[in-house]
Formats: sequence, structure tokens, C-alpha cells
Amino acid sequence: MCRRGIEPSKAPFPAPGRTFMMNRPTHPLVLPIALESIDQMNRSITRMKLSLSACIAILLFFGSGPATPVLLAQRVESQKDKIITIRGVEIKKDAPNIGGNWHYQMDLINRTNETMVVDVEVRFANDEISETFEDSISLDPGQSANRDWVSKVHGTRNNTLVLYGLKKLLVRSTRQVAEQKQFEAERLNREFAQKAAADYARQQKATEEWRKQMLELAEGNRRASQLKANSAPAEPVRFNIELVRLLLLDMEGQKPRPYLGGFPKPTQNYHWALLIEAGLVDGATIKSPDGSVNSVMLKKITPQGRSFLTAVKNDQHWQQVIEKTAPQGDKISSARLKEIAASVSDAGATAK
Repeated sequence: MCRRGIEPSKAPFPAPGRTFMMNRPTHPLVLPIALESIDQMNRSITRMKLSLSACIAILLFFGSGPATPVLLAQRVESQKDKIITIRGVEIKKDAPNIGGNWHYQMDLINRTNETMVVDVEVRFANDEISETFEDSISLDPGQSANRDWVSKVHGTRNNTLVLYGLKKLLVRSTRQVAEQKQFEAERLNREFAQKAAADYARQQKATEEWRKQMLELAEGNRRASQLKANSAPAEPVRFNIELVRLLLLDMEGQKPRPYLGGFPKPTQNYHWALLIEAGLVDGATIKSPDGSVNSVMLKKITPQGRSFLTAVKNDQHWQQVIEKTAPQGDKISSARLKEIAASVSDAGATAK
């Protein structure tokens, strides 16, 4: 029994070189395929498989060993800038690796008719360290020069890139350099004059504020005197050396602040006045006609006051102060307080 469309007398397959056609109806877009084309496709696929196997074998062979570190570097400037001319100065640049060290070489020729100055800053760096070289090269007309900077920067263990290049390349004539120096000097003089004027203005303002505060204190003193005249006389203030130390500690800014609540304001003013008159505190006082202190204006501790305060922080020196002021009783003069403070400060300085 035969298939429809094939004659029994003919061979089931055509001779080589001939095209085997199915005799059944086909779609008009389906083209007949040659057996020769199928053979060629099979051979091409076989060759591709062999090539792929060879590539995999090569990768496995070379990839099994340790990677050889390669010292890499990249320029900051581009390759096309190896020879440049700036204001008549021809500059040739190169960065070879010689003996494992990176060099930055520069050849310069002055082709102008005046002396030129070339300011150079070369930088080498990796992800760990950075090294910079600075140089100023003076070239007379027609003169040439060369420079060779050698860096200690190498590739790191991570084989990072070594970056190198110029951070600064400034070419100027000696005339321009002199003009630049003069300009900088004038700028510094202007800044100094402006700072001096600002300091003077601040000083004048501080003086004016001080004068204003003194006037306000004087007005307060006048009012206090009127109230005092109409009130019963106050008890006399007694000298207390402990209060002297507390006031100095408070003015120094000790934390926590000393407790002064146990001393009335007139008592504190009296002791502040003693400290001011003894030269231990910088300030001013306003007194009533009877000599009592109505108010004080404080600025800062003087150097003598600071030395005295440093000494009395020592228990031994503080005990000496107590012993020296004890014979004075409830009253002590500012001169005597100044004398005691000086002696104790000298003893403290000698002990150091």
C-alpha cells in the first residue's frame, strides 16, 4: 500500500543532490527544505559546540591559578595634553613607572622675551595615602629646564589605581608676579585697617555702654541715698574672708555656683568694693556720703586676683589667709587685703 502522492516504482528517497518534495498539498508560504542545508546546519552546530567547549577549558585552566597583581595608574589630565604651551612657555609632560616608582617628568622651554615663572603642584594618590610636590621654576628668555618628581605612592594590596597629575600649573611673567605680590600686600593692609577700625568701634561702644551703666548706677545710688536717709541706720558690715573667696569663685564661673544667699546685698557690695580697691577685681563702686557702698560695677578678675584665687584653692594656703586676716577682726583695709593676697600668691607660685 502506498502513500498518496508517491509512485511505487520510485525510490523513497531521492539521489544525492536532488530535492525531496512531498507531493501533498502545501501552504503557499511553506518553502521546501533541502537535505543538503540540513546537513550544513548540523555541521555548524557541532563546530560551535566544540569551540564553546574549548573556551570553557581555557577559562578553567587559567582561572584555577592565583591572579597576578598588576600595578595600574591613570592620569588626571588627558593624553592629548602631554605637550602644551601656556603664555609662550612650552611644557612637555610624562609619567613613567621606573623601577616600580611613579615619576612625573616635565621639560620646559621659555620661548618669550621676558623672564617667566612657572608654579607647579604635582599630586600622586591612591585610596590610602596622598603625596604632593610643589615647585616654582624661573625661566629666562630662551632658557629650558626639566623636573622629575618621584612618588612613594604605590598600588595598594587591593590593587587600586594610582592617580597622578597636576593640581596647579600657573605660568606668569616676573612682572605679573610682582604685581600679584603688591596686590596681596595692599589687600592685607586693607584687611588690617578694617579690623583695626572695627576693634576701635567695638572699644568705643564698650566704653559708651560702660559710661551708660555708670550713669544708671549713679541714678540708682541717688535714689538709694534718699531711701536711706528716710530709713533707720543699717548695722555696720563686718569683714568675712570666706565671703571674699566665694565672690571670687562665683566671678570665675565655678559650677555649681557658690551659695551667696546667706549674705545680704550690702555685705556683698562691701566685700566687692574691697576686692576692687585691692586690685583683685576690675570694676567700679558707687558710695554714699557716709562711705557705705550702694552699688558696684564688675568687669573681670585681674591677674593678681586670679593668682590669689589659685592659691586659696589649696587648703594649706587658705589656712594661711585665715590666720593672717584673723588679727584684723571685723574690719580690714583694702591695702592690707592686697598685701595678704600678694604674699599668699607668691607662696603658691613658689610651691609649684
